[in-house]
Amino acid sequence: MKKQFNLLQLFSLVDGRLSTSMDDIYDMLNHILDEDLFTHHLPVAMRYIREKNPSWFKDVADKIEAIKVECKSDDFEKLINFIKKHHNDTYNIPQMKDEFNVSDFGSYMINNSLLFK
Repeated sequence: MKKQFNLLQLFSLVDGRLSTSMDDIYDMLNHILDEDLFTHHLPVAMRYIREKNPSWFKDVADKIEAIKVECKSDDFEKLINFIKKHHNDTYNIPQMKDEFNVSDFGSYMINNSLLFK
């Protein structure tokens, strides 16, 4: 199953700086991982996605890097305004299970939990 998210929303996952609401973060991660995550799960879930590096993630990361060059800045405010004006395209984002075997996600969450360290 795919769901649409815009570049401004996806920026948070790829870049790590919060460019939209926390509701968007929950919505994206819950969709991508087909889970119902809690707040303490979010950093580990984001790290899991980055490590798996799905094709859409690479495409969005490449697009953001190209925008940084076009914008001639990595300044957060400038980038966000530039994306809003020129590049806030939507992307069809599949669930991880459509591209990867994610049977290791549960053990990954436990082994990397912020609560058990």
